[in-house]
Amino acid sequence: MRKTFGELIGAEIREARETAAMTQRDLATESYPDRDIDSAERRVREIEAGTYPNPRPKTYQPLCDTLNIPREDIRAMKSAASDKSEQADAERQEFEEDAGPIAQALNDPEGLTRAQLVFLAELFGAGAPEKETDAMLREFLTNKAEEYRTYRKQIDSLDDRVAAIANLKGAAQNAAAKLNFDEVEALLARVDEVETEIAAETKVTRAQNALLRGQVDQAYRLLASAASAFSDPIEKARRRNSLQRYLHDHGLRYGGRGLARAVDLIRPATDTLDPQANPVEFGNAENNLGIALANQGTRTQGAPGAALLTEAVDSFRAALRVFTETDHPLRRATTMQNMGGALQTQGTRTQGAPGTALLAEAVDSFRAALRVFTETDHPLDWAMAMQNMGTALQTQGSRTGGAPGSALQAEAVDSYRAALRVFTETDHPLDWAMTMQNMGGALQTQGTRTQGALGPALLAEAVDSFRAALRVFTETDHPLDWAMAMQNM
Repeated sequence: MRKTFGELIGAEIREARETAAMTQRDLATESYPDRDIDSAERRVREIEAGTYPNPRPKTYQPLCDTLNIPREDIRAMKSAASDKSEQADAERQEFEEDAGPIAQALNDPEGLTRAQLVFLAELFGAGAPEKETDAMLREFLTNKAEEYRTYRKQIDSLDDRVAAIANLKGAAQNAAAKLNFDEVEALLARVDEVETEIAAETKVTRAQNALLRGQVDQAYRLLASAASAFSDPIEKARRRNSLQRYLHDHGLRYGGRGLARAVDLIRPATDTLDPQANPVEFGNAENNLGIALANQGTRTQGAPGAALLTEAVDSFRAALRVFTETDHPLRRATTMQNMGGALQTQGTRTQGAPGTALLAEAVDSFRAALRVFTETDHPLDWAMAMQNMGTALQTQGSRTGGAPGSALQAEAVDSYRAALRVFTETDHPLDWAMTMQNMGGALQTQGTRTQGALGPALLAEAVDSFRAALRVFTETDHPLDWAMAMQNM
């Protein structure tokens, strides 16, 4: 017979205590400083004896912390125990007694203790939350709370679908009583459509449930099945194109296999859709495939990352075959912007003349996007394209010697200055600070290369840019960006 969790954790605590050459009273004194020492020692004795089949975390965790028993070992014991579901129920009950309903606590993680943060993070599938800082756990749970609210709305919407079916079936019964067979057929056909939608939406909701717990592969299978619920191949492709965002967004936010699974979900859609018969759907699918591949490639080093970025550029080029500037100017500009980002990453990673050529191609892509994204009509898209173009020009200039390199750096600074007309400190503080940081880097390179009085002036301007960025990139709120700005300055 398998042992209970209480027996497993008790044996582990006893062995760790004996290895540490501590008595039960020593362990009780250090672990429960606020308890009466005799009752605390009795508690240690009972825990070690496995008296409680499902001891609560606040009972055993202080002992484990004192003895440095890793939380992953505790999770392994829970998995091995025959009573793990009962143990989970006991932990939920204890959490709610201390912190209130879980859903309510999730909406306000600021007031939770370290142990409660770790418990909630484990509940949402975090791998090793005990190794993360409290701030990172709170950020993780804030993201999960947003996903949870969306998930609950999806569940609620299923009720409306079920009610619609009941109404349609009732109308079909009335039509049948009147021998109005054409109306019966029309109503039952609609019932069929709604039932298909319900089946698909139920799978999507289950996929959201899986993603809340970090089970990406299960979510992928459910989303693929949701798309397959529709018999029309074009509708299947559209659904795959739409549903991949769940996996893509999860991968962007939490890493793991989300981006790769988004690629797996959407790729069949690009094979199904005909660019001539379904140009917009085909272009959107290729663009979304390119975005997922580019994000995956950006996070992947070496030859595999380079291959993903190359494939991303190929997808963007395929989309551009149907997204012409005449017929689909905004879609074309967006795809050009996306392709420029992938080419820029490729160029930054590639040495020598091939890298320089890729960076030049990235600049050309951003320039093409700017023909549509004007400062007047699309100010935010225009500013982002200007900032991205500045980064590509800056990298290009840093690799180019002499006057041509200086000209590229100067053009990068001009691009950043232009972006700052839209990215103001008041309205877009993070974009403003990032642009200031980038402009400071370009001015720094310019100043380092420039002789005479102009060189120190450029360096002084670079320092001013970094100082300005530090007004937003504070050590408390943005420690990594703050440290980078301080280092650059």
